[in-house]
Amino acid sequence: MHVRQRVAGTVAALALAASGLLAVAPAASASVSASSALTCSSRLITGSGGHRGAEIRCTGSSFTGVIDCRRTDNGYVYRHFGNRVASGGTSTVWCDLNATVVQAYGTPS
Repeated sequence: MHVRQRVAGTVAALALAASGLLAVAPAASASVSASSALTCSSRLITGSGGHRGAEIRCTGSSFTGVIDCRRTDNGYVYRHFGNRVASGGTSTVWCDLNATVVQAYGTPS
């Protein structure tokens, strides 16, 4: 009987701990997403070798610039990431040669 009481107590403690974690998790994730809202703008640029890219500026939190590029020879679309910068900074991202920028934006990081 003593072993059953210990097992029951342990199970009850784990259940309480798990329910407490579940109750806290949605609130924490909601506050993270609310604080990471970004306002971004981008400017398309062309490098000296003909590379296309974008300068991305965002405010609201630190971010990483992202561009989707399309190859001009076969239409293949791919994604490149720029440098991580603080809110208000500029992240520069480049496509490969013979590709154009389809979309440019920032993602919280």
